[in-house]
Amino acid sequence: MELLISGYGEKGRVNLIKCNEKGDVIWSDTVEAPSFVTVCGDRMFAVTETPDYAYIHSYMKDGVGYRLLDSAKFEGTDLCHVCFSEKNMMVFGACWGTGHLLYASINDEGKFTKTASLYQEPETDDKDVLSRVHFVHVNKAEDTLMATNVGLDIIYFYSIKDGEIEIKDKIYTEKGQHPRHAVYNKDESLLYVITELSNEVLVYEMPEKKLRQRISTLPAGFEGKSHCSAICLSPDEKTVYGANRYSESLIVFGVDENGMLYEKKRLPCDGEKPRHMLLTADGKHLIVCYQVSGEVCVMPIGDDGVPVIGAQTKFPFHDAAGIAEL
Repeated sequence: MELLISGYGEKGRVNLIKCNEKGDVIWSDTVEAPSFVTVCGDRMFAVTETPDYAYIHSYMKDGVGYRLLDSAKFEGTDLCHVCFSEKNMMVFGACWGTGHLLYASINDEGKFTKTASLYQEPETDDKDVLSRVHFVHVNKAEDTLMATNVGLDIIYFYSIKDGEIEIKDKIYTEKGQHPRHAVYNKDESLLYVITELSNEVLVYEMPEKKLRQRISTLPAGFEGKSHCSAICLSPDEKTVYGANRYSESLIVFGVDENGMLYEKKRLPCDGEKPRHMLLTADGKHLIVCYQVSGEVCVMPIGDDGVPVIGAQTKFPFHDAAGIAEL
């Protein structure tokens, strides 16, 4: 198993590594605050997330590691997520700090040829409502970009054509839910959305965008602070995994024949603040980045879809924030 792990930190510190499941470093870079990273074939893209500026970095595989090809600065701050469309040769980013949705075209050499940003404006006069884009995702056909805005409680859908994007639809979630991350099932007939502040998973029937279910990630009667972060769907589509920060727990949902969720298992976190997690492509390991405790936890998954208690391994990584499987 080979992984890319990214985190926060000033330029000059090792913030991005390629490693095995034990944390043995194969390659590293010192790019500033690469809080999220994505890989497509031989291409890799990382962000720089700071409260002052936003960069997307374009890399190409080079031997056992990656070579930095280009970096582009964008309007916006706190750039926390990135995705890539190979069909369109476009990169997309989400700025939590300022509510900017970023997009850029690259050439075959990995150089940025065009960069742009779009501000998702609040649809209210309430000055306390702040636009905060947190997640971007391109569908299988690579003709639609989805972007969640945790501040506005809106999930946006944009058409992608000729290096440009155009709004075509929205899902309005309830005020205060804060839709953070999302995952489609294989045929994209269902969309599972994890909400940051209401600590729920919302299940939408697609493309109708009809809400079919909302289910809590917290136990009944829970009191206290909890903010959901990440969500994963197993390759066999029988299990959904969610992470809760502050309440420090992982939730495992079973998926019934209609795609609806039911609680299967609740696990205490093995670190502090699970910011991001990844389910390996074979569905055999759940890997969690714990930002505050600064470690990465690798948990084998049992035949029942539940992480095997006591079988996890961990390795340190300062301000662990993002992960990609190679």
